[in-house]
Amino acid sequence: MADRGRRRRRATVLTMVLAAGATMAALAQPAQQPQGRQGGAGGSNFGNNFTGKIAVENSSEMRMSRIRFEPGARTNWHVHSTGQLLLVEEGRGRLFERGGTLVDLRAGQPVYTKPNVPHWHGAAPDAPALQFSVYSGTLEWQAAVTDDEYAGKSR
Repeated sequence: MADRGRRRRRATVLTMVLAAGATMAALAQPAQQPQGRQGGAGGSNFGNNFTGKIAVENSSEMRMSRIRFEPGARTNWHVHSTGQLLLVEEGRGRLFERGGTLVDLRAGQPVYTKPNVPHWHGAAPDAPALQFSVYSGTLEWQAAVTDDEYAGKSR
């Protein structure tokens, strides 16, 4: 029973993440394609799978990753030019955006990091985390996160 609930929650969360990713793509790639365009995701006439006027946006620049962090593991500081959608699928994570406060992330909690704001993310000190990430634009890696920064003691 718990497995069924976990699968249902994961499916719901992934649907939300993909919808948010499509929204990010729409904001980052404003070029519209004609309604009912042949081909595309999921079928020979993708536009026929919707009610109302839609525009299938270009998502070729979208990047996705799933990274499993062991307890205490984290990224270096980094910046996304168009922001990043981040979701902890399993376990517990952490996120810190420069100028903000340390945020503990629980499974199923999506967060959006602002464009051009240095940040890092990873697992909680005592629990692993599986994180799903969607972004477009550029990614600039920076310095390693110190143990004090990870603990929320500086920056």
